[in-house]
Amino acid sequence: MPINLKHCLVAAALLVGGLAAPSITSAQTITLGGDDQEIFRVLRANGYTNPRVTNRGLTIIRTEACKGADKYQVKVSILGRITSEKKVGECPVVRPARFTRQDANDLLQQEGYRQIQTSRNGNLIVATACRNNNKTRFSFNRRGRITDRKSLGTCAVQGLTRQQIVNVLRREGYKRIVVTDAELPRYLAEACRDNERVRVDLNRRGVVRSERRIGDCREQLDPNKIAQHLQAQGFKRVEVIERRRPPYIAHACRANDKLELTVGRYGRIQNETRIGPCRRPIDPANLASLLEKRNYDRIQVLRGTRTPYLVEACKGRVLVELTVGRFGQITKEDRVGRCAPPVTEKSLSAKLAKLNYMNVSIKRRGTGWSAEGCLDEVKHSLRIDAFGEIQRNRKTGVCKSNSVLNILQTLEKRGAESTTLFVEGCFRGKKYRWEFDRLGNRTGRSAIGGC
Repeated sequence: MPINLKHCLVAAALLVGGLAAPSITSAQTITLGGDDQEIFRVLRANGYTNPRVTNRGLTIIRTEACKGADKYQVKVSILGRITSEKKVGECPVVRPARFTRQDANDLLQQEGYRQIQTSRNGNLIVATACRNNNKTRFSFNRRGRITDRKSLGTCAVQGLTRQQIVNVLRREGYKRIVVTDAELPRYLAEACRDNERVRVDLNRRGVVRSERRIGDCREQLDPNKIAQHLQAQGFKRVEVIERRRPPYIAHACRANDKLELTVGRYGRIQNETRIGPCRRPIDPANLASLLEKRNYDRIQVLRGTRTPYLVEACKGRVLVELTVGRFGQITKEDRVGRCAPPVTEKSLSAKLAKLNYMNVSIKRRGTGWSAEGCLDEVKHSLRIDAFGEIQRNRKTGVCKSNSVLNILQTLEKRGAESTTLFVEGCFRGKKYRWEFDRLGNRTGRSAIGGC
């Protein structure tokens, strides 16, 4: 007679036994193509251990399992009955492990129990669990056998966690869920659906009983985009102070005012408080004047194209290198050398003479000096700072040069007689004296020493 697959798929058998311990239930059901655990329960109930399925047929499942130290090939029908067993080898003898709280939990879960709590009491594992609203206490010995079983009455309804409530509402299509009441006998939450903000009432099993519109649903502000949100509203130099939870706090500039802003979860500015002026970035061209006001001098900008700016300047007799921020604040000062002291009139005259200036006149001008002098036949007007550095050099005219005849005539008018003009100088490493007549013609030369 041909096998009816439809009937085979719903065939069931009453099972006697459980896992490694006596079965807690009186009957089990297996189906063709079902979970292998159903087959293993049959084998364990008949004293086999370490079962594994080797072949699954239409009506017969072939397995291998151990009984004691012997390995058997066991055939199990889809009705849950062992149809044949054949010894095929030996199984390694393994000392049974001590029954643990996790073993008890796993065993009770396999038998359909929930809300399982386990504890150890000496050599016993004590567990309480619920099934079909009945609460039972079990005692397991060290080998996992049930030594005592006691009914404790009905199981109290277990409440949902906040996360479970959120998960239920998400499955129902709600978004941006905030649980406002997670205590039984009911649950309340606020959530968004279809651009509306609603208050949702759920029963103890997580079923939505009612919902009531309480406002519009706006997109909440991403805490990582607070600065961009405020910049889009015209604020500058935004610094977020508090972004962990709303209301968010930020500092920002508008015009010349520095403001503390309180921002709501949807990006609305709830409050503005002025907390001071907003500094403006300095113009690098003003670095020198800025540092002069802070008593630095001889200022030289080393890097003025990007921040931080780098400047070299004198602070008294000390040469320093300054790091200056974009708002003009000095963030670092390093000593790099020494600066020359202020010049006197005498030292300045000597310096100009060394530069071949003649007919020099010097005057004090503010903290520095002004001077006039001749360089060759050109007259110069000089502006010199307090430290002898020429700040400005302007040509102002021609310097008159006397001839040899004019020089001799001037001397003779003052009473000189038999005048002759001599010039001394160095030529090719030797010192010479040259003699000139009244018209500037050379009349003689003599070596007078070394240079």
